[in-house]
Amino acid sequence: MTQKLTLGVMDSGVGGLTILKELVHKMPNCNYLYLGDTANLPYGSKSKDEILFFNKNILNFFIKQGVNDVVIACNTTSALTYEDLKKEFEPKGLKIFPLIQSIVKSAIEGLNDGDCICVLSTLATANSKKYSSEIHKLNPNIKVVEIPCSGFVEIVENRKYDTPEAYKLVEEKMQIVLENKAKRVILGCTHYPYLICLLEKFAPREIFFNPSCALADEVSSRLECDTTKGKIDFYVTKDPLEFKQSAKLFFDIQDEVKCIKMPKFNQV
Repeated sequence: MTQKLTLGVMDSGVGGLTILKELVHKMPNCNYLYLGDTANLPYGSKSKDEILFFNKNILNFFIKQGVNDVVIACNTTSALTYEDLKKEFEPKGLKIFPLIQSIVKSAIEGLNDGDCICVLSTLATANSKKYSSEIHKLNPNIKVVEIPCSGFVEIVENRKYDTPEAYKLVEEKMQIVLENKAKRVILGCTHYPYLICLLEKFAPREIFFNPSCALADEVSSRLECDTTKGKIDFYVTKDPLEFKQSAKLFFDIQDEVKCIKMPKFNQV
């Protein structure tokens, strides 16, 4: 009997659940191990060295749990550390699917030369210019505006969607989108689909691109599962009950969320 495929899904918090939901829809017969690094969120305000340290610990944990393949359900990780992780872990037999690199082709489908695409993302992702570089590999004539949205993740993690502060922050960032007459807006952080009800107050829903579906399509096209229904195990590095509560909007977790301890980053 062949071993059942176990797919690891990693993110800094609840945001990656938007991707897990699509993966389960596309591939219901896989086993999933979801890990939200809640002790270290948000990743978007941290250095590459910090994020790489966290990521390596997560991948080593996945390997010990029998994970075969990993989906990076985090734009910041895909932007900053994917190449390093690929170099170290793929020789060990771990296949890694990065978010940004896997979805840009779908993100620009239907756009023409001269069109503008805006990317709402964390500060770290915006500073990396990874979306710009990946999009321009496919079409250098598309205008890409990367907009750092510090504070968006905290709105989601703390469920402060209806506050005046949240509205003001979203309005400020969407003003940049409107000024650039964007034809498409990439939700460049997996937390941001949770904000769609706020975002669509300023622009029509159809211009927003949620990478979750595109990433799930890419993964499902390259992996095969058996015919028996799989299971999902949830892990966090801090506050499992808070994680479970925050997740309810998009993923109703019925099972226990387990809390694990990871090594702490020490700045040399």
